[in-house]
Amino acid sequence: MKEIKVHAWDVLRMIPDEELAHLAKDTKVDYCAKALSGERMFYLLVFAFLSAEQVSQRKLETVFNNDLFKTLFNLSVDAKVSRSSISTRLSKIELSFFEKAFALIYSKLSALYAPSELLKYHIVPVDSTMVAETCNKLKEGFTVGRKPRGGKEPVRQIKYSMVYDGFVARLTEVFNKATYLCEDVALPEVILKDIKKESGHACLYVIDRGLCSLESFDAINKEEAKFVGRIKTSRKMKVVRSLMDEHTKTDLGKLELVEDTVVHLYDNERKCYSESEYRIVKARFKKPRDTTRPANKGQVRRVENEVFFITNEMELTAGEVAEIYKKRWEIEVFFKFLKQNLSFSHLISTSENGIKVVLYMTLITAMLVLIYKRENELGYTIAKFSFFLEMQSWVGKLMVVINGGDLNRTAYERICIRGKVP
Repeated sequence: MKEIKVHAWDVLRMIPDEELAHLAKDTKVDYCAKALSGERMFYLLVFAFLSAEQVSQRKLETVFNNDLFKTLFNLSVDAKVSRSSISTRLSKIELSFFEKAFALIYSKLSALYAPSELLKYHIVPVDSTMVAETCNKLKEGFTVGRKPRGGKEPVRQIKYSMVYDGFVARLTEVFNKATYLCEDVALPEVILKDIKKESGHACLYVIDRGLCSLESFDAINKEEAKFVGRIKTSRKMKVVRSLMDEHTKTDLGKLELVEDTVVHLYDNERKCYSESEYRIVKARFKKPRDTTRPANKGQVRRVENEVFFITNEMELTAGEVAEIYKKRWEIEVFFKFLKQNLSFSHLISTSENGIKVVLYMTLITAMLVLIYKRENELGYTIAKFSFFLEMQSWVGKLMVVINGGDLNRTAYERICIRGKVP
């Protein structure tokens, strides 16, 4: 077992309590609230995500009424809430408190854990993930696939499109309209919103081949932002010039460079080639893959021996373009962490307000776990599990102090960080 260098209480100290209290006052999140104040809901969700495998409103009720939670966050032993009150509060609580809390904590923690840069760019993968509501209580959402038989209602889903900066998703949009099922609608909206927040356009956005329309590429290009993505090998294009010469390195690891050209893409709407110039890096796998079309071809992607990367960055080498695209996988790992470890695979609330509150609190909890993971060099699952075990141990020591035990003052100061939670 590795030695723990940064403890759970060290990470929890990073939550700016006083500034959260100011946010609660400014946003009036506690207007007409009794037991479930904004700060209580904040800590309830953080603690629940850290302690439970599959969080539900019933589990939130159990957590709030548990002595462990009350001791850790200095709540009265008489404080009680019900599942129905949690459900109502999530649907009506002031969302701006959680939006600003996320922005506040992200600004403080991301500055301490800035991701490494490749060349002059900050590599930013962008992608979407879907979450379904199996009980069909979701009022607004879209359905995918065929209608179920027997008169059953189709399962509704929502889409989260995220901009991942190597630390956490710094920008997320929730989509519940069928229009946004297409990535060419969802991803450009998220990317353009992020571009407007970023000064200097130092980010290089990495996108999957779900975003493939010329209009989407042009929209990003117009903002003078850089991107690396993939297009279909059947894409129609006209070569303007080649970027290869006798010094071009063709070894790209598992891939071998075939062509590196500047092209005009075909505009299907106007039935002509566009005037915009894009760079296409064509590569093939050194070890041929089985390209036999699967029987369930509608459920899996076709395997090909060639890969076509697209970018509007002309200064990178072909090898760097391919290496940057590999960074896209990091957001897939992040999605897996959220869904497997932080209850993001299902909806805790089916109201639009509640969905967004839970989203911001999931990302805040993710930041705490990721700091603990990085500092202690642990895996995702072990990091979360160890974090919670430390909190349990911490409460045990705190109970000794509260009941007049003989822990010295230094130890008490080390374990007691919550002076109040309203």
